[in-house]
Amino acid sequence: MRRPIREIHDLTSEVAGHYREKYGDRARVVLEDAARICAENEDWRGRNRLLRLRDELLFDDMHYFTE
Repeated sequence: MRRPIREIHDLTSEVAGHYREKYGDRARVVLEDAARICAENEDWRGRNRLLRLRDELLFDDMHYFTE
């Protein structure tokens, strides 16, 4: 049984997976580009969310290669 979602961070891996499915190998670049645009517009919260998703993809990749 799946645990209940209590915070946005509980969805991070699912949202990151959505980006990976939609953009494939380009997902990290897409997130980084979007984060850069947010930073240029001084949307720090949006930038941080996008980079958190990018980091989730990086962690997922690290996990895949260490198994």
